[in-house]
Amino acid sequence: MRALGLDYGDARIGVAISDPLGWTASGLTTIARKNPIDLSTSISQIAEIVSEYQVGLVVLGYPKNMDGTEGENCKKVLYFKKKLERALGSTPIELYDERLTSKRANIIFAETNSPRPKNKGDVDKMAAAIILQDYLDLKSKEKKMDFDERNFDEEFDMEEVIEMETIIMTDEDGNEVEYIIIDEFEHNQTSYLIMVKAENAEDDEAEAAIFKQVSANEEEFVLEEISEEEYNELEEMLKARMAEFDIDIQ
Repeated sequence: MRALGLDYGDARIGVAISDPLGWTASGLTTIARKNPIDLSTSISQIAEIVSEYQVGLVVLGYPKNMDGTEGENCKKVLYFKKKLERALGSTPIELYDERLTSKRANIIFAETNSPRPKNKGDVDKMAAAIILQDYLDLKSKEKKMDFDERNFDEEFDMEEVIEMETIIMTDEDGNEVEYIIIDEFEHNQTSYLIMVKAENAEDDEAEAAIFKQVSANEEEFVLEEISEEEYNELEEMLKARMAEFDIDIQ
């Protein structure tokens, strides 16, 4: 899709066009305005260009003041934009900050050893190309950032539930119960495990149980549920550790 760049002025409108893929901009023409009050003639010429080049987007320079405020020139551009939108129908028009573009156009002529522009129209045409190229570069960068972010989310699924370690324990009735280990820590040289039954893991009201390691050897270790007295001693620490999991401790 081609994009059209416009550098609006009372005397002239610089016009630039992009390549069909919307990557690079180049100056196209300058529309001279004999009557600053008359917009219809200029708009008619722009409409012809849009039709000829099958333009899908118009980028209109927005002349903010150097401090970022909007002055009289911005009002003129907004009025012009309103009139141009009526003429172009469904072709979108986007504003783009054009501060310093005319000065940059003159600098480009000087740095590339190009002949000094014979008229100000050449500068306006170059300014339009700068406006359009800056816009295209910005959109290209934004697309790349969105693409990189999507690739990151696809490669590392941010919503994927992290697999947690599980353990099988035997209850008082001799039944095997699978628990998911939520957290483990040491306090006063004793190891503790905070666990929740696997069958209740996805339940919003699932309750966690606290077990402590009472004996161990190279092949196995024994856990037992802590007493109420031990829980009271650890309560503040447990609440702090479990805050991120949004579950209650039983």
